[in-house]
Amino acid sequence: MKKLDTNRLKKDKNLRFVLQIIMVALAGVIGGFSFCSFFEPAGIIPTGLSGLAQIIHNLFEQGGIIVATSIIYLIINVFLFVFALRMFGYKFIILTLVGLSTYTLSMQFLSIPAITSQSSDILLFSIVGGALYGFGVGIAYRYGGSTGGSDILAVIINKYFPRVKRGICILFINVVVIILTVITRGLSTGLYAIIVSVISSWGTDFVLDKIKRVRAFYIICDKDEEISEAILNAYHRGVTRIDGQGMFSKKDKSILLTLIPDVQTEELRAIVQSIEPNAFVFSNIVSETYGDGKFLKEQSLFKNKISKANSFLKQSKKIDIKRDPKKIIKSKRLYNNK
Repeated sequence: MKKLDTNRLKKDKNLRFVLQIIMVALAGVIGGFSFCSFFEPAGIIPTGLSGLAQIIHNLFEQGGIIVATSIIYLIINVFLFVFALRMFGYKFIILTLVGLSTYTLSMQFLSIPAITSQSSDILLFSIVGGALYGFGVGIAYRYGGSTGGSDILAVIINKYFPRVKRGICILFINVVVIILTVITRGLSTGLYAIIVSVISSWGTDFVLDKIKRVRAFYIICDKDEEISEAILNAYHRGVTRIDGQGMFSKKDKSILLTLIPDVQTEELRAIVQSIEPNAFVFSNIVSETYGDGKFLKEQSLFKNKISKANSFLKQSKKIDIKRDPKKIIKSKRLYNNK
């Protein structure tokens, strides 16, 4: 059996993590740029915690206290991180810190005078700024990170109130920000905030659309056992083997069918290539699935380790009982006492 090149896969994972850091940093730059070049100059208050930070900034400014919106936003997120550190994995924490840092720095320093000087067209700035902001959030989500804000607060609320879904939490936060915007800045500013919210949501969905897609992979190969084992170990997803025959060569072939998220397709191709370079692979996009299959029900690594540990313990107990006859007698007595 040809072993999977674990060093190569480990190297690929490290490279992917570096790519994630770069893309989340870029997402933070896009989000901060949209805020300081489109929202702030035009007096537009976006939804989410960045909008809340701007409302607090405006209230402080009315009282004669000047505090940058980026500083207020950073302080709010630092408090959220203190509560949320145990809820996230280390990768998400690192990526979110990168996104939050680049976002706040861009909020403060990435204002472009050539753009801000045209801020009289509030509707245009709402549309363009909202689209850029949504793209930035979508890129951060797609690469496993965040730029801070409402999504972290939603996770905290969901942790203590599991019945309240994260989407409802974010919607509630946005509604509160819009209400505060109307109270502090008037109805028209609140309506522009709604426009920004709708446009940014569309931008986020546009970026995330590909990550939601699933591909059905058909792998025509000879080393079906090795490839199946590698897929199960890498993704913990179901694999179905179909018997086939090449009509030209008249040789028996195995056809493996598995469903993989679109973002993992390159990694799957690398796995198949490392085991059987001549395997024929093709795929198509899956829009819906029905039935009781396990294709899309990914098992977590933690649960997988627990199940393996439990089976190992059961097996070891059986071996101990076979080796030690006294344990057989003891186990029978316990059973009879029950």
